[in-house]
Amino acid sequence: MNPDYEKQLEARVREELDTLGDLTAPPALSQRIMERLTTQPAAPWYRRAWPTWPVGWQMASLLVLIAACGGLSLGGWELLRVINAQEATRTGLAEAQALWRTAGVLLNIGGTFLNRLSPTVLITGFALFFTASALCLGLGSACVRLALRPAANKF
Repeated sequence: MNPDYEKQLEARVREELDTLGDLTAPPALSQRIMERLTTQPAAPWYRRAWPTWPVGWQMASLLVLIAACGGLSLGGWELLRVINAQEATRTGLAEAQALWRTAGVLLNIGGTFLNRLSPTVLITGFALFFTASALCLGLGSACVRLALRPAANKF
């Protein structure tokens, strides 16, 4: 299309809309809407977003989810161990020793690393980490809210 024509059309439509002025809802309609809003019951807590749940229920659900995740992880681990029981009995001690040595080496490296850094760097690093976490959480929540809000211009 012709860009000049589109601009002219847009300007013409804008002029027509500006001449209409503000439209008000009929009194009966606004009264019915207000009555409906006041009589409509609030959604039960379990149908609302998780951050708006009562704190006790949030903690309880978090504990249940952590326990379920831990149970599933432990169950999967134990299922694999049962399937490979014979091999696990032979190599279990060697695996534990290797794991113990690996944990010792990692702790030694972490201790050396932390000893080499100044407290200012550590505090700044932790502050940046928590700031980035909060920013990601906030932006993620905003994106979800934006994605789930109803469309404003339905035809």
